[in-house]
Amino acid sequence: MASIYDEFAAIAADPHTDWDTLHWIAEKYPELRPAVAENPATYPELLDALRAIGDPEIDSALARRHSQPRTPVPPETAAGSGGPARSAKEGSSSWWIATPEEATPSPPVETTSDAEEEWFGFGSSDSDSFTAPTPTPAPGETVPPSTGPARRRRPSTSRLLLAVALPLVALVAVAALVLNLWTGSDAAGDSSADTSAVEAAPPDAESGQSATEESELGESEPDAASTDEAETPPTEDELRDTVAALPEESSCEAAEEDRAALTDFGATAGEDAAWSDPADASLVEETLLALQESCGSSHAARIYLDLQGSAEDVPAALRATVESMGPAWIRTGFPAQGQPLESFAAPGGNVVCELGDALRCTVLEHSFSAPEGCTGGVTYAIEVDRAAEPDCGDPVEPAGQPELGYGQTASNEFFACSSFQSQMSCWNQLTGEGINLSASRNATY
Repeated sequence: MASIYDEFAAIAADPHTDWDTLHWIAEKYPELRPAVAENPATYPELLDALRAIGDPEIDSALARRHSQPRTPVPPETAAGSGGPARSAKEGSSSWWIATPEEATPSPPVETTSDAEEEWFGFGSSDSDSFTAPTPTPAPGETVPPSTGPARRRRPSTSRLLLAVALPLVALVAVAALVLNLWTGSDAAGDSSADTSAVEAAPPDAESGQSATEESELGESEPDAASTDEAETPPTEDELRDTVAALPEESSCEAAEEDRAALTDFGATAGEDAAWSDPADASLVEETLLALQESCGSSHAARIYLDLQGSAEDVPAALRATVESMGPAWIRTGFPAQGQPLESFAAPGGNVVCELGDALRCTVLEHSFSAPEGCTGGVTYAIEVDRAAEPDCGDPVEPAGQPELGYGQTASNEFFACSSFQSQMSCWNQLTGEGINLSASRNATY
């Protein structure tokens, strides 16, 4: 199967690729510059910069570019593809890929935050000092700087809800203030009347308390029976219904909440390493598969790893069911076929990595600024549901690691790393998110 590097090669040759991404690939991957040069979507400034390098392969790609006719593009793919603008010839129903002079600058891609730039140590490439130029904007327009392919994010409605909720809250507050001012005098009169009624009420013969005082005490002290009823734990059938409803009712934002529902069910319905009802094992398996459909493979993988791990709160019956499933049911969107190594080192030994429930890599010697708290090397970690971030508290042991040669790949069920002369590239096979590691720079993608 193709690695993430092969994905970049396909993107470099795709005429639907936007300018920012072509710009980024030309800077970061010198070996893909011929593909960028031959791509009919590449803008003139970038073509001039590539031509100035004087590389024979790039020059051949530029020559092939002029010998190829324009490729017609169907109307349904002319808009919304994220690539150069498409337009229709006047007086014609055919469509074609517009030249960079005709194209509208592509929308900005999501950029890396200042904090990420600081601790990932952005800098020049190991292999080349080439800097791709930005396209010349049309009058009145701007083209944003390139930072590489944008990450996918789940759509959010929080801003829309905030815009609707704030005016409503303000309106309710004004209405409440007016009503309070309008009825203030009447409330004062009622208060004095209530005070007189309390003083006039005769005391109870036995307790010495008035009937009104007893009524008020009764309202402030909850009945013991109602308190016990509120604290009654859910029944086994109720917990079973909760687990069955998880795929539809999960927020898909907190895997620990779904894990807790499964754990509570296993603690009630399990008897040692067996279920009280054998059908409950199938219910757990069906729920995890359905959670993958509704919330994605990262969410389901996080629950799977937590339930079959070493946590002591996982009931034995639930753990046995999850372990029997294995990880094969978890879908990988960016699979790799590599050597089944648990740990390895790049040629030269400066980058060492280990693959397990998480991916961890340590750069021993580096020229970039290390994140706060990192000394004697910088360690990064990637989890199934979390992008790469510094984690210097647990560095990878550099001694005795087998070498992963240039062009080779190592992988397990969830993560993979490919060794290149300029860097070590590691990624999450479920999401495609990863990090490039070298002595001079480290950048996420």
